[in-house]
Amino acid sequence: MIYDYVIVGGGSAGAALAGRLSENPSKQVALLEAGPDTPPNNVPDVISDSYPGLSYFDPKFHWSKLRVYARNPRSNSEVIPPTRLEQARVMGGGSSINGQFAVRGLPADYDEWQAMGVAGWSWEDMLPYFRKLERDLDFDGPLHGKDGPMPIRRVFPKDWAGFTRSVLAVTEKDAPYREDYNASFDEGSFPMPLANENDHRVSTALGYLTREARARKNLYIFADTQVEALEVDGKRITGVHAHTGDRPSELWRAREVILCSGALHTPPILLRAGIGPAADLRALGIPVLADLPGVGANLMDHPHLSVGAHFRRSARLRRGQRRHIFLGVRYSSGYEGCSPSDMLLMPVNRAGWHPLGKAMGALNVCVNKSYSRGTVSLKTADWRDEPVVNLNLAGDERDLMRLVDGFERIYRIMEDPRVQAHVNTWFLAGYTEEARSLSVRKLSNYVKTGTAALLFDYAPFFRETLLRQKFGTTERMHHMMQNRDLIVDWAKKAVWSGWHVSCSCRMGGDDDPMAVLDNQCRVRGVEGLRVVDASAMPSVIAANTNITTIAMAEKAADLILNS
Repeated sequence: MIYDYVIVGGGSAGAALAGRLSENPSKQVALLEAGPDTPPNNVPDVISDSYPGLSYFDPKFHWSKLRVYARNPRSNSEVIPPTRLEQARVMGGGSSINGQFAVRGLPADYDEWQAMGVAGWSWEDMLPYFRKLERDLDFDGPLHGKDGPMPIRRVFPKDWAGFTRSVLAVTEKDAPYREDYNASFDEGSFPMPLANENDHRVSTALGYLTREARARKNLYIFADTQVEALEVDGKRITGVHAHTGDRPSELWRAREVILCSGALHTPPILLRAGIGPAADLRALGIPVLADLPGVGANLMDHPHLSVGAHFRRSARLRRGQRRHIFLGVRYSSGYEGCSPSDMLLMPVNRAGWHPLGKAMGALNVCVNKSYSRGTVSLKTADWRDEPVVNLNLAGDERDLMRLVDGFERIYRIMEDPRVQAHVNTWFLAGYTEEARSLSVRKLSNYVKTGTAALLFDYAPFFRETLLRQKFGTTERMHHMMQNRDLIVDWAKKAVWSGWHVSCSCRMGGDDDPMAVLDNQCRVRGVEGLRVVDASAMPSVIAANTNITTIAMAEKAADLILNS
């Protein structure tokens, strides 16, 4: 059988694209997802849960062998070890494991895309697709949709935990409280919009691959099916080689192949097919099909820093409450050369699924409009090997210094008496490998953290001693505030990814030598191949990337069906 479209990757973009393309009954659509399926009648509890800390770290739904460098592997004489970065391997992709935030970004983000030579992707062009995808449960008007597959809601202040309310009391003087993040583009303190309904996650696997969609005779869904290679005939891509489970590799033939494998896994598929930087390909013995130096370059993300806190009972979530992040504070750094509303603060009211996590939280700062660029490259030509990923977080001086400024803002918030009233102690934090391991739900972690939770509550000396040994107490932070170089040193080591990897196969104009795609998402230099996922973004947006990725799929579906 020859399909009209073979979609590689059933994630945020791929599931949405399959749903839309298969609405045309004359088109035969195959969707290949490397991970398990999550049909509407069988969504695992850890995915449907409003609290994302379970799906975030459940290895059943990740590319568990993927490792990345948060910073350049070598910094002077220091060797930087690789760490895990949770990337979804499950139907719905990132929308099945992420924090469920449904933030669009700023009009300036998309107007920047247009200015970069990507005609048809301005804010005015994208807004209809943001409206098309959403069913806003709280707000109406010209900036909102009411009939889309993705429900959008918010948790308002009356239901916020004490820690978040205390942070709002500090921030709203300079960043006034505003209710609708997606309809206001000024600085402010906002309830975070969520892709969530009835206190349950709604992924694209649920929103677009409904029972009705799955019943279509022209939609074929293949879960647990990993692509090994593209089938090439001259300069045309004519299908993909993939295997399902333990079965031998098969060929899925297609009039058009659409890669939706994400910013870290789409580039390797292209590179192994000979599409990428010619010199790098030849060094691995891969014949060059199309010399595109931008494949795997321009990788962008949102660098984060955080401090942790052990809460008094007044700060904690109420019993049974699942959502743990309610507030986003959008502000301008004022750093030279940076755009307005480039930063985000978020109080976190829970640090894990386990007993200790329920008593702890954090205050995060994010460079929401970053400039640092990393790379995705091949280790070998073997499809079994994960790529080499260098995020290069805070590699750009503007990103690093805005993180430093963000830490100083966090310090002032955490030292405010209104916040101190809810906090026993606070400390430097980050996503260490130990923290990641504790975040996997299993009995041994429950026992370990349950014991620690009791000691943290009832043995303050134990709590302070342990935190001092592992992280450094507030005395260290007082000292850092007297010497900015100490903050810079810590920020370089503690920076962590926002899980918003993007831009590694960017769209661009005909005169852009690093552009991998044209404005129709077609891969330059070959025929029959497109990319529709976060890797196609020309530059990172000032927001969580998931809703924009879905909107890109909505727009791409129209482009594809009308081509």
